Amino acid sequence: MNKLALLLGFICLALFSKAVEPIIKPEIHGGVIKGVVKDQALELPVEYATVSIYTMSDSTLIDGTITDSKGAFEIKKLKTGSYFVEVSFIGYNRAVVTNIPISKKRKHIDLKTISLRQASESLNEVTVTSERLPVKYQIDKKIIPVSRQITAASGNAVDVLENVPSVNVDIEGNVSLRGSSNFTVLVDGKPSILDAADILEQMPASMIENIEIITNPSAKYDPEGTAGIINVVTKKNKQSGLTGVINLNTGSHENNSADFLLNLRKKKWNFNFGLDYSKRGFKGSSESENRTEVQGLTNFLLSGGDTERYRDGYGFKTGFDYDINDKNQISFAFRYGTRDMERKSFLDYEEYTESEPSVFYDSRDRWKREMNFINSSLSYTKKFSGKDHQWFTQFSLSRRTSGDEESINALIDDKGVQTAGQRSTEEGPGQRIEIRSDYTLPLGEERKLEFGYQGQIRSSEVDTKRFEYNTSTADYEYQDLYSNNVNYDRQVHGLYATFADKLGIIVYQVGFRTENTNREVDYSGETEKFKINRWDFFPTIHTQLDLGSRNQLMASYTRRIDRPRGYYLEPFITWTDAYNVRQGNPDLDPEYIDSYELGYMKRFGDQAISVESYYKLTRNKVERIRTVYDENVMLSSVANVGKDYSLGIEATLNLTFAKWFKNDLIGNVYHYKSEGNFETENAFGENVTQDYSTESFNWSLRNNSTIIFDKRTRLQMNINYQSPTDWAQGERAGYLTTSLALKREFFKRKLSATFQLRDVLGTFKHETKYMGEGFYNFNKFEMNSPVFRINLSYKINNYKQKRGRSSQNGVDVEEFEM
Repeated sequence: MNKLALLLGFICLALFSKAVEPIIKPEIHGGVIKGVVKDQALELPVEYATVSIYTMSDSTLIDGTITDSKGAFEIKKLKTGSYFVEVSFIGYNRAVVTNIPISKKRKHIDLKTISLRQASESLNEVTVTSERLPVKYQIDKKIIPVSRQITAASGNAVDVLENVPSVNVDIEGNVSLRGSSNFTVLVDGKPSILDAADILEQMPASMIENIEIITNPSAKYDPEGTAGIINVVTKKNKQSGLTGVINLNTGSHENNSADFLLNLRKKKWNFNFGLDYSKRGFKGSSESENRTEVQGLTNFLLSGGDTERYRDGYGFKTGFDYDINDKNQISFAFRYGTRDMERKSFLDYEEYTESEPSVFYDSRDRWKREMNFINSSLSYTKKFSGKDHQWFTQFSLSRRTSGDEESINALIDDKGVQTAGQRSTEEGPGQRIEIRSDYTLPLGEERKLEFGYQGQIRSSEVDTKRFEYNTSTADYEYQDLYSNNVNYDRQVHGLYATFADKLGIIVYQVGFRTENTNREVDYSGETEKFKINRWDFFPTIHTQLDLGSRNQLMASYTRRIDRPRGYYLEPFITWTDAYNVRQGNPDLDPEYIDSYELGYMKRFGDQAISVESYYKLTRNKVERIRTVYDENVMLSSVANVGKDYSLGIEATLNLTFAKWFKNDLIGNVYHYKSEGNFETENAFGENVTQDYSTESFNWSLRNNSTIIFDKRTRLQMNINYQSPTDWAQGERAGYLTTSLALKREFFKRKLSATFQLRDVLGTFKHETKYMGEGFYNFNKFEMNSPVFRINLSYKINNYKQKRGRSSQNGVDVEEFEM
């Protein structure tokens, strides 16, 4: 840590010496009017907005320009006089700033921020509602507004992601980013103790403003995760007074939920408070076929029956922002919640060998997981003189107060008597602390330097136990041999710096990050503690070419890391149910990922096309390997098997065929290849090396169509197809999903009602096969379809927009609709 402190001090000294250099302002010839244009709801820059300047006396057009990638504009060489500025962009209301004086004493006028809001217009008695762009591209991320996705209105973040570029969601709600399940999920830029899947499941869609997809994060971001980052941006309201939203949902399969979020802004204070409850059910049928070969004898296990899955939880959130003055702000956020998951199966089993007759029995299986969690953060922002010159510091605490998991398998004969059974439990708390400090130093109009520190301290304790059913006592008895305790501690301390500038038409950002990982894992029964202390380095580069209005060409390279999860490191056998065990590997190395992207985006009015090509190389590839453990029992272990490669193209086409019909088409095609091998033990107890190489061609296609009947009524239809894919030890069948939603707004858009149908055609199935030395596993789950949901949403004061003029730096500002 002495080296770390020395490096940080050196950087601060160098930057301070640069910061105190005198800034020589150029002589101004004529008047100058400048400002920044932002989306009012997203608070993000609006690029390529048209800025026109007119004389106040006779509205003569004097000059004009378009905004750059930061939403900034500047008009020079203006004569003395009085002017007004008009700002317009497709899909937004025009903004007009009037009475702008230019004189010999006042040559330089800074309008600060001009906000554009979503437009509604009436043409020839036909009402048309303009849409926000489905995807907004920045140099290092894609931003997707959730308001467009009415088919996800009553769901959670997982439902929203079903229609997001670069993301896939299967029938069980498992999310993957560019084909990988190893990614990081942030909420408003903050991490959590929860796994990525848990964060997305417990976040109601009604509380989400935007989804940010960052497939190639810059050095400013945590480099953890193979595929990148999904940042969930929650709703916030800066309107004065009391505002809020209330949501009620009900549906088939016992799908019920409710939530509300209130916001009170008064002078320097802004308070928010919310409650949410959710219960989601999935009912369907499952079937499986398993074959295992032990000592030359093949064992068969067939099953089929009904399966029910439930996910429910509740929580509340609160927080505040306090503007100490125009240069200092503090913010606090707190969330407490519970998350319960349950899976029940009522299956008929047939078990036999090649030489023995079949044995029939029933199995009543139940898997349950209960969790309580707390997320909290405290942040401070200090603004200095000059645009975007600031220091931001944040402390986050995330704690899982309990994480109890239980699996019970009860085998029942044809007389209804339990003949065997197993019970497995896993419990223990976990905690994550993060401290980050970011300093931003503008060095000119386009030039900017950022640097900072980020530290993560994680700890968890896991206690696993196994019990076997005793027919004589009719009770589950504790098995000490397969019960273990694990303590896991990890600290990661990182320093980063990024530098951004513009050379001609090229906007670029280069970055460098270094991290020190200090990890210690202590297992019960092991005298040795597994420790590592390692430095890693992560360069990044992002570039963007300014090809004129409505064109963007972007390229980037990043290096990332994926550190092994805690249970991947456990060296002992853990029973997860009666037919599956797992074993970790404390000698696992982290994966290192080199990621390259090249993208192009073109806008045609309110239509757009984007094409992104990507190439990803993973070293020390970690794979879950299946082998036979015992008769009808499979072992899942992990190992570094070699390398893998992904090369693909993703395209998005946003079309407006008519004012009442909009269509978004998303396609992804990629080639996957892995090269490697692993060692395993054969039937004779000998270590043998097995090839783990594979190759596959994968593609997906999604189409989202929206029909706008009138200003308050619209219909949306979604179709999603995922192609079959191959793994080194198996394959997954392709599947098709369809959904439909009808939304109607009432009472001046304060109340909205949405009716949704999911899996309209009943084609949503999940079918997998695993094959290897001495085993074959087939599993299929088919959901009872279709599933319907009804959503009611009521907004409190959110549509009481302020009209007329306000004052900004002594200049009148007026917003009006076209």
